[in-house]
Amino acid sequence: MTSAQRHETNSPAVSAARARGRLLHRWGLLVLLGLPALGLSELAAHLYSRQRTPDFDAWREVKAPLEAMRQPGDLVVVAPAWADPAARRALGDALMPLRDAARPDESRYAAAVEISVLGQRAEELAGFREEARQEHGRFVLRRLVNPSPARVVYDFVDHVGPASADARLTDPPAACRWNPRARIAAGGLGGHPTFPAARFECPGGPFFNVGVTVIADEEFRPRRCIWSHPPRDGEIVTRFRDVPLGAVIRGHAGMYWIIERERRGAPVTLSVRVNGETVGEATHHDGDGWAAFEFPLAAHAGAAKAEVEFAVRSPDYTHRHYCFEADTR
Repeated sequence: MTSAQRHETNSPAVSAARARGRLLHRWGLLVLLGLPALGLSELAAHLYSRQRTPDFDAWREVKAPLEAMRQPGDLVVVAPAWADPAARRALGDALMPLRDAARPDESRYAAAVEISVLGQRAEELAGFREEARQEHGRFVLRRLVNPSPARVVYDFVDHVGPASADARLTDPPAACRWNPRARIAAGGLGGHPTFPAARFECPGGPFFNVGVTVIADEEFRPRRCIWSHPPRDGEIVTRFRDVPLGAVIRGHAGMYWIIERERRGAPVTLSVRVNGETVGEATHHDGDGWAAFEFPLAAHAGAAKAEVEFAVRSPDYTHRHYCFEADTR
């Protein structure tokens, strides 16, 4: 190599070009190495987004798709169950009315729409058959069909009022007065369930009334039922008139879980009578939770009109925050 060639090779311009080449080479390697990392980070962000619990506002995104999928009478269920309050706040009573949100169980519904987040499923709908499915961001909507829905002939909770029912105490005998504008009373955290404005008021104090309220069961799920605190002596009786009957009277009973979880209270017995005849009794012990009962109606089955009584008693009425629901099917 001549001195001229050596001078050209070692010139500042050539050195700068070599430096730029080395720099570009390094950046190329960084880009090649960084692409997989970038892809993994985007995947992680996507998975995090899908696994993150939706905030209150996010639930509104699913309202229009839910309205399109849901058919009249369909139950709306949220999975996981603890997300239900957020869904109800965003979706409103038209899609998730209290009657459905605080249902006794799912047996009467012909179909349900499940709103799933975090990959969860509603265990109570395990026997339903999937008919349709849609994904909307973090939400999965599934319309599920009940293969054998129950046909409810008469729901007693829907008929608590003077047009269909009355209430009384038996010892001493006393009628309970219907008050459509009673003072609403709520027990607060750890207290009694809310006493509604429309209720039968019985002698003995505010706890002795018959009205529709909501209790929290052993899983702190809401249950709509007929409040029926037993009196000190005798029974508190709710009578329904002109009831069309199915083959059975079926229902559930329980107490606010905070009251019964200590398992210190006396048992409470519910007697069901049709036209004066006892067709069955169910005794609730603390710890039973939201417990089901079912009584065959035998010769009374299928009657067009019958008188049905629900009588509640306990050997010790202290803190017996008893509530039941029933229908005939």
